[in-house]
Amino acid sequence: MPIFSNASHYEKLKPGLAQRDGHKHLVAFKLSGFNFFFDKDTNQVIEEVMSGMQYDGYEILDTNIASLNYYKCLMTITYQ
Repeated sequence: MPIFSNASHYEKLKPGLAQRDGHKHLVAFKLSGFNFFFDKDTNQVIEEVMSGMQYDGYEILDTNIASLNYYKCLMTITYQ
């Protein structure tokens, strides 16, 4: 299940990213329709966001997914 409409997931998230300045930063976004087993759609969203960030020169330092409830989770990406 896409969490954004029309534009790519990364393009919607991109304006909220900090400029590459050598400091560590964190971006967080909610994923809905989360399935506790492998979920192709959720994986696709995460992959698109992380690939876009790396393509734009950001270094991914850490990732985390925290369950908010049965159908929603919070994805955090620490980057530089």
